[in-house]
Amino acid sequence: MSPSNTPASMAATSQDIEMLLAAQCHIGSKNLQVHMEPYLWKTRPDGVNVINIGKTWYVW
Repeated sequence: MSPSNTPASMAATSQDIEMLLAAQCHIGSKNLQVHMEPYLWKTRPDGVNVINIGKTWYVW
């Protein structure tokens, strides 16, 4: 199922995003696999990678 075919009930709500941020799901590690590069938002000065949650919200 592609993102354009995803049912509206599976769309991320602001509450979903807030809960992911509160759980610190956007904090990655200092290691970065090449497959995760499209999901990387930025790298902090201490070397920790920050993940773009909006790009990871996808239902297979």
